[in-house]
Amino acid sequence: MTQILKSGTIPLYGAFVAAATVLLILYAFYYTSKRKYENSTLMYITPAAIFLGFAGARLMYVTVCDQLYIEPADKWKLTDGGYALYGAAAGVILTVVIWWLITKRRFSPLKVFDAICISAPLAIALGRMGSIFSGDCLGEVVEAEGLRFFPVAIYKASDSSYHYAVFFYEAVFCLLIFFFIRYADKKANCPGTSTYLFTVLYSSGRSFFEGLREDSMYLGFVRINQAISILAVLGAFAFLSVVLFKKTGFKWKYIISYGIVTVSFAAAFFAVFYMYSSSAAWNTVQIMICCAVIAVTSSYTGLLYALEMEKSKKAAKKAVRKKPLPDKTQRFSSIKTGKK
Repeated sequence: MTQILKSGTIPLYGAFVAAATVLLILYAFYYTSKRKYENSTLMYITPAAIFLGFAGARLMYVTVCDQLYIEPADKWKLTDGGYALYGAAAGVILTVVIWWLITKRRFSPLKVFDAICISAPLAIALGRMGSIFSGDCLGEVVEAEGLRFFPVAIYKASDSSYHYAVFFYEAVFCLLIFFFIRYADKKANCPGTSTYLFTVLYSSGRSFFEGLREDSMYLGFVRINQAISILAVLGAFAFLSVVLFKKTGFKWKYIISYGIVTVSFAAAFFAVFYMYSSSAAWNTVQIMICCAVIAVTSSYTGLLYALEMEKSKKAAKKAVRKKPLPDKTQRFSSIKTGKK
């Protein structure tokens, strides 16, 4: 992110970020209303979530990019830009957990996360489009003149060259995620579906797009956001695997998905490791295919589980309805005749 306020005016990128935040909040309230969830929880946590999200985004950036600040006081110049999306996510998650503990677990955090996660792709897509004016989230310089046009590339005034418009690719990907999650959430109707699908799909895509950026945050030779994305995907899929094992035991359709994700992750890892040892273009395509396979397989497994849980709930409700009521006629007849 870049600055939100500058010389008393609101720059265009700051306006996009502000609009994205408002869009996330409004759609989250719309989602909870449709689902008939309690909106009061969102009302209470929204101010704190905005504050902690902003603080987390800034803290993560200045911690990882400490070498960029000559004077320690420059880290607190909030109008000079420098924010990380995953830091903002950590701040929001922390807000929900703290409120859950304060209220003594009187609401379902999973339902709150569902409302946030189904809204997040829209907000990220809108926020990324602000990069047109900020010049961040760009790829390498475009050498081929035939590709120097938007949306493939965008002109960067600071170095007078065209760069791949990675921000636009990510924005389109987020829109696709939004429509898919919205459809899947209606079909599955199971708490946690939106949270799981967003975590898996966005993190898989982000791990690929982050590899295309030229302005990534590094810790040594590791791209921080790429590492977090990979860990988020594997963590969500591992958690689902444990739940599946406890509820259904070993099933071939799940075991095969575990194998596909493992092989795809290994192939993507070696493609990243050997990125510049052979053909960078082929390795990039290989990483993209692996990320797509991981996203599709993980999403399919999670959605299959959600649909099975929904079917089992419906079957249990039908069984309760069909259960015959106790026959009380004999008891009443014995009272009238005086029989014991």
